[in-house]
Amino acid sequence: MRKYELTILAKAREGVVERIEKLAKTLGGSVGKISEMGKKPLAYPIDKAGDAHFFNLILELPGKAVLELKKKLAVDKEILRHMLTEAK
Repeated sequence: MRKYELTILAKAREGVVERIEKLAKTLGGSVGKISEMGKKPLAYPIDKAGDAHFFNLILELPGKAVLELKKKLAVDKEILRHMLTEAK
């Protein structure tokens, strides 16, 4: 399993991290460190939202689960944007 860093911008603060933790476990991985960076204004509106809650998570996932995680994050209506990179 490899370590990944996931940064998300979410509409609401409640329930987002819990859903990602549950998703990571169902994909055979785990969530390590969770950092909430607070609510910040956006440079431009995304889905009519002028601000978003920023989160940073360290995940351990098998390689085959990464694509599935990206698909699930893309269809989640509460997540405005996400970026998944391999952690060092």
